[in-house]
Amino acid sequence: MKPALTEEKHRLRAGRRLKGYLFIAVAASLWGISATVAKMLFNRAIDPLIIVQTRVSIAFIVLLIYFGAARREVLRISLRDVPLFFYVGICGLAGSNYFYYAAIKESNVATSILVQYTAPVMVALYATVVQREAMTKFKAAALLFSMTGIVLAVGGYDPNLLRGSLKGIANAFAAAVSFSIFNIAGKPLTMKYSVWTTLIYVLGAATVFWLFVNSPAAIVHAHYSPDNWLVFTLVSTISILLPYIFYFSGLRFIEPTRAIITSTLEPVVAIVSAFLVLGGAMSFIQIVGVVFVLAAIGLLQVKPRDESRVIVMGAE
Repeated sequence: MKPALTEEKHRLRAGRRLKGYLFIAVAASLWGISATVAKMLFNRAIDPLIIVQTRVSIAFIVLLIYFGAARREVLRISLRDVPLFFYVGICGLAGSNYFYYAAIKESNVATSILVQYTAPVMVALYATVVQREAMTKFKAAALLFSMTGIVLAVGGYDPNLLRGSLKGIANAFAAAVSFSIFNIAGKPLTMKYSVWTTLIYVLGAATVFWLFVNSPAAIVHAHYSPDNWLVFTLVSTISILLPYIFYFSGLRFIEPTRAIITSTLEPVVAIVSAFLVLGGAMSFIQIVGVVFVLAAIGLLQVKPRDESRVIVMGAE
C-alpha cells in the first residue's frame, strides 16, 4: 500500500505543479499581449501614466464592488497582514509597473526588458540563500536558458539597441527589484488567503499609491472620452485583472523561482504579438531566443525527485 500511496502522492504533486506552470504561462502571455496593446495606445498619444494607473484602479474597483456585494467573507483579513499587503501592492505591483514604464521613457524597450528580467536571478539567489530553497541543476540550467533567450529575443547582442541613459537603466533595475519583491513577498499571502482576497488588497494598496502620484482631479481635467475609458477598462482586464488572477493562482502551486522563470514568456509573447499585429520581421536569432525561453520552461518540468542538487541549503 505504501508504494502505491507514495506514487499517488507524486502524481498529485506533479498535477499541482503543472497547473501552477500553466497559470503563470497564461499570465505572462496576457502581459506580453498587453504590451503590444500599450504600444498601440502610446501611438495614439495616450499618457503611459494614465494607462498604468487606470488599469490597476479599475480592476480594484470592479473586484471590490462585486465581492462587497456578493461575497463579503472574501474581504476579511487579519490586521497584522495589512502592512504586507501594502508592501506587495506598492513596492511589488505598483513599483514594477511604474519603474518599467519610466525605464522605457528614459531609454528603450530592449534595455528595459533586459535589465528588468534580471529579476529571476535575484529571486533565485534570495530563495537559495535566505529561504533555503534547493537550487538544482535543472533549475540553474533553466535560469541560464531563460536569460540567454531574452538577450537574443530582444536583440540584446546589438549595442545600438542598448543605448540608454543611466536614469533609464536605474529605473529598469528598480523594476527588477520590485518584480522580485512581488514574487517573494506575495507568496505567503497566496498561501494564507484566497486568490481573490490577495488580489483585492494588493490592487487596493497600489491604487492608493497611484492617487498620490496622479490625483483624481488631474484625471478629471484631462477630459478623457467614453471611448478612452472603454479602452482603459479593456487594458485593465487583459493586463491586470486576468493575468494577476492567474499569477497568484500559480504561486499557490510552485515556488517563486520557478514562477518567475516561467514568466520570462512575457517578452517573448510581446515580441511575437508585436510582429503579428504591428508588423515588422523576426530575425533568426530572435527565433532562437524564443526557443531558449521555451526550453527553459521545459527544463522546469523535470520531477524534483529526479533532480541532482547543485546547492542544498538546509534539510528537507
